[in-house]
Order: sequence, then structure tokens, then C-alpha cells
Amino acid sequence: MPVVRAADIVSITTDDLELDEPTFKTTQKQAKCIIDLIRRLAESIACYTEDMESVKDTDILRLQILSQPHPAQELNLGFHKVMENTLYKWAKGKGFGINPDIYNGNIFWLRGQGMRISEGKVVILIFVRRPRPREGEGAQGTAPVIAVREEPPFKGIILSPTAGGGTTKSCFECQVGEMIFLQSGEQVLLRKDVEKDRDICFYCIAHLTT
Repeated sequence: MPVVRAADIVSITTDDLELDEPTFKTTQKQAKCIIDLIRRLAESIACYTEDMESVKDTDILRLQILSQPHPAQELNLGFHKVMENTLYKWAKGKGFGINPDIYNGNIFWLRGQGMRISEGKVVILIFVRRPRPREGEGAQGTAPVIAVREEPPFKGIILSPTAGGGTTKSCFECQVGEMIFLQSGEQVLLRKDVEKDRDICFYCIAHLTT
């Protein structure tokens, strides 16, 4: 199964609308603006390594809720405001529904183990900058100053279950602000590199499926 990105979902939902050509082009243009807005919000998110905490029984780190920067909160609300209908239509095409309740997202930092999506959920991963040491940038709880530097890409693998009980593997390479969508049973893993350790940092938004 290929990796599902935001552009794929937008193209699926706009194709299904059966619009006349001018309206279709306008809808596509609006969708691209939405993706660009989410990307800009994601690029403005930064956090400190000192504010990350361990997830029980894993080597995954997550940002403490009280340390969540304001742009991350805006991203959560902004995503649901502009992508809600698109997300519902995509899910319908896949044969399931999505609970309309909004669940607060959070930032996760994968540095070794992967993360599996539990049953009954669909998850959106929006890639954000990796956490950085505080280095005297301000008091705890304040937003870090984002240093202007290129963020290395996030490279990973998605394992998707098949009807026959096996799995398919898809590789991805994403930049800050890009999104991928995962369904129940899928697993995101780090892509191995013999020269250096890999890590992935993302803002995770989860929905219950119906």
C-alpha cells in the first residue's frame, strides 16, 4: 500500500465531487492553500528536549502537555477547521467513518522503536522540527526561538496489514510540514542508516473510527 499523503486525500475528494471544470479548479486551488497553511503552522512549531517525557514501556518521547507551544495548539484546531470535510470524505471512500469529536494532538519523537496504530483509530502525522536543547533561550514553558537552519528530512517505513495476514512495506521521506495518514494496524518505523541514527518527530492527531 503506498504512503497516503495530504495531496492524495485532496485529489480523491475533489475527484469524487463531480464538479464542472471551473469549480473543480477552484476547489483544488483552495485545497492546495489549505495544505500550505498547515505546512506554515507546522514550520513555526519548536520545542525543547528538556520538555520531552517517556511513553511507558517504549523509547518514544512525547512533549509534556503544559509545554506544548501555541502554534501546535493552532495546528490542531486549524487542521480540523480546514481539513474536516476532506478527511470525512476520504474515510468514507475507504469504507469507514470518523468520530467528529476533536482529540488534542501532541508531539512525539521516535528515535528507535516504531509506533503502531491501535484498532479503531485513524492518525494524521504532521512532521515538525526535532526538539533541541534549551541553551538559555528562555524560561520553561515559553516558546523557543527557531534557529534558521535546514532540517534534515524524515525517513521512515510504513508497514500495512493485508487481508491475507501479511504486511506490505512503503518507504517515505518527508520534510517539515508534510503529512501522512495512517489507519488501524499500520506501523511507522525508522529507516535504518549505517552512518547515523535516524529519528522522526511529528505532531500526531488521532480520530476514533466508526
